Amino acid sequence: MATAVWIALVFCLVALVAGPGFAALRGLRAWRSFRSFSRATGSALDGVMRTAASAEEHAESLTAGAERLAGATQRLQASLAELGLLRAAAGETGAAVSAVRGAMPRK
Repeated sequence: MATAVWIALVFCLVALVAGPGFAALRGLRAWRSFRSFSRATGSALDGVMRTAASAEEHAESLTAGAERLAGATQRLQASLAELGLLRAAAGETGAAVSAVRGAMPRK
C-alpha cells in the first residue's frame, strides 16, 4: 500500500511540474509564431505601401498626360477649323481662277 501512495505522489509531482512546463513551451512557441507573423506582416505592409506610392505616381503622371492631351486636342480642333477656312478660301480662289482661265483663249 505504501508503494501505491508513493507512485501516486510521484505521478502528482510529475503532473504538477510537466503541466506548467508544457504550457510554458506552448506559450514560447506561440510567442515566436506571433513575432514571425508580425515581421511578415510588417514587410508585406511595407511592400503594399511602396506599391501604393508607385500607383499614385503613375496616376499623377496619367493626369498630367490627360491634361496635355486635352490641350493638344483643343489646338488640333482650332487648326482643323482654320484648315477648313483656308480650304474654302482656296476653293473660292480656284473657282475664280478657273473662270478667268476659261475666258482666256487657248492656243
